[in-house]
Amino acid sequence: MKKLLTSAALLFCMVNLTTAICVKTQMVIETPLATKYDIKIKNDSGDEVTVYNAGSGGSYRLQKNIVTTIKMEAGDKLYVYNGGKKGALLLTASSEMDGKVQLYSKL
Repeated sequence: MKKLLTSAALLFCMVNLTTAICVKTQMVIETPLATKYDIKIKNDSGDEVTVYNAGSGGSYRLQKNIVTTIKMEAGDKLYVYNGGKKGALLLTASSEMDGKVQLYSKL
C-alpha cells in the first residue's frame, strides 16, 4: 500500500512539474519592430551627391533633380559622404518627415 501511495504521489508530482515546464516554455515575448519612414530627398543642387545613412550603414547617390527615397528609423542620421568618409550631418530622421520631400539645398 505504501508503494502504491508513493508511486501515486511521485506520478502526481511529475505531471505537475511537466505541465509547469511546458507552460513556461510556451510563453512568447514580443518586441515591437522599429517603424521605418520613407525619407524623400530631392537633389536640387548642380552636382550628384552621395549620402550615408548611419542607421543602416547604407550609402545612396542623389542624382540631379531626382527624388530619392531612403528608408530610415526615427533618430537615424544622414550624412554627406565625401571620398569614402562621413562628412557634414544633413538630417536626423523623424516621423514628421515621412513621405515628404526634403530639398537638398535646404538641409
